[in-house]
Amino acid sequence: MSSSTRPASASLPLLLSLTLPMLRGAAAAFQCQQPATTTTVARHLHHHQQQQRRRSAPVMRTGSVFERLGREFSTELMKTLSHEERPKIDWSFLDAVFLITCPKPDGSNPRLETALKSLNELGLGELCEVREFATDDQDRVRGCYNSHIAVLAEAQARFADRPTSEPLNVLVLEDNLSVSPRIAQPTLDAIREFLGGGHRVLCPGGRSPDMVHLAYIMYVPGLSVESLGKDGEGESWRNSILRLRCNADSVLGTTAYVISRSGLDSVMAEHRRTGYVDAIPNVMARLFPTSRYAAFPMPLHRAATVKSLVNGQLDTLRSALFQPQVYTWWERLLVKTGLSTNILFPALCATLVVGAFAGGSEALSALQAAARGEDVALVLPVLSAAISFSCLAVIGYGLMLAPSPQPAMPAAPEPRPELETSGRS
Repeated sequence: MSSSTRPASASLPLLLSLTLPMLRGAAAAFQCQQPATTTTVARHLHHHQQQQRRRSAPVMRTGSVFERLGREFSTELMKTLSHEERPKIDWSFLDAVFLITCPKPDGSNPRLETALKSLNELGLGELCEVREFATDDQDRVRGCYNSHIAVLAEAQARFADRPTSEPLNVLVLEDNLSVSPRIAQPTLDAIREFLGGGHRVLCPGGRSPDMVHLAYIMYVPGLSVESLGKDGEGESWRNSILRLRCNADSVLGTTAYVISRSGLDSVMAEHRRTGYVDAIPNVMARLFPTSRYAAFPMPLHRAATVKSLVNGQLDTLRSALFQPQVYTWWERLLVKTGLSTNILFPALCATLVVGAFAGGSEALSALQAAARGEDVALVLPVLSAAISFSCLAVIGYGLMLAPSPQPAMPAAPEPRPELETSGRS
């Protein structure tokens, strides 16, 4: 075997950790037909990953963070969380819960039915106030913006008489949500403690954070997270709450977020100043670069299989990136390293490029050796190269569809009549 064997083999654990989630998701689609085969394949890949890790331990030192996360991911590959085991908490710290949805033209709404089923399992279904909006077929982004503004305006009017000294927590949900398999009772308890008063030890003057995301998109530029827990010291909720540091391009989505009075007033003031000029997640990214928090691990997430009403061209990419095993790996990477996505994405791409070319070189050498009549193994180098090139293709596809960088603050548009038609993502 050529000298390229070790680099390619060393990269295989990371590559498997990236693609096993996709393989598992595909296997789940026909698990009923071939349960024994899919289980055997997953176990074989897991066993081979363990063997390759032991053989290549000295080589993996430079990528210890990636390797360690791949190992942690592999140990949870077979874990699932049944609906009966999903935790519940007392959601009384929330003042209102709105669920935004868009029925189909015939009046049916399977997205809403699925979302409510999941929320009922968490004890949230009875609290939800469903708000239906027609899709804005002329501008779906505008429709999504208007639906959120309508809900936020309703919340602001409802609690206008509440003293500003009293906390206000409004949960806004979209019907494209799903429950994360990593949802845990301590995470939900931490959210309740944080929003119930724990934030006062973090924000100057006891001011509430502007937003707390129960779900957010992590594959965006300029995003880094800061863990509030310090070696187990302080309140227990600190280990399950993250501070999000963003820039104008960190469009985290609006699948599930709790907005406080200060956040609510800021968004509505910006709406009155400019009206609709941009997507609602972009507005929030500009307004709240350092005053947003998130639960860790995320209790909710944008569903991978629900089609978007705004940018359907990204549905194929979402079906891969929003698989629970994929976003779990990326979430852990963000938390453990504390690095910005502007650093992690290039590092990941560089790792994949090395794996692709090392695997390709090894495969070529193996083919040449086989042509000379030597007994060689072709599976591992070909698999390593194929996985690397596949991951690079997914990343490249995402970059092609990525939006242009956002301005720091767009200018207010010319006055125009307010549109009543709404929709959402």
